[in-house]
Amino acid sequence: MIVDLAKAEVEHLKQEVAGKAKGLGVGAALLAAAGFFAIFLFAWLLYAGFEGLNVVFAPWLSALIVSGVLLVIVAILALIGLGSIKKNKDFDDLEAVDSIKDDVNMVKGLGHAADGTSPLDDLPSATSTSGATTPRTNGDLR
Repeated sequence: MIVDLAKAEVEHLKQEVAGKAKGLGVGAALLAAAGFFAIFLFAWLLYAGFEGLNVVFAPWLSALIVSGVLLVIVAILALIGLGSIKKNKDFDDLEAVDSIKDDVNMVKGLGHAADGTSPLDDLPSATSTSGATTPRTNGDLR
């Protein structure tokens, strides 16, 4: 009876996840189509800006102005992107990796971080009414 209940719950979960995944797929496809047409829209707006500048300036100068604006936009985006890459390129200090290492050490029986300490030492201890911390005894989860 419990096994049947668990199987039914797993099947329900599969159906629910499949429905969500289908919705995500449709949404992603629509966003991709919107991005495709946005590229053409951007090109058309650049052409409209070029033609608008042709009213005031010579065509070669209009093309140069539009190109200069695009160059500035590209340079700004490239510098921001490079800064973001430099800021996030180091994967040595990931908390999840340290947590997994601690879990593996605990399963091996090596203690917290293989130094023999308890993981409970990382928990904040309870404070008494006077504000002083009370020491924890072995197994005390305060």
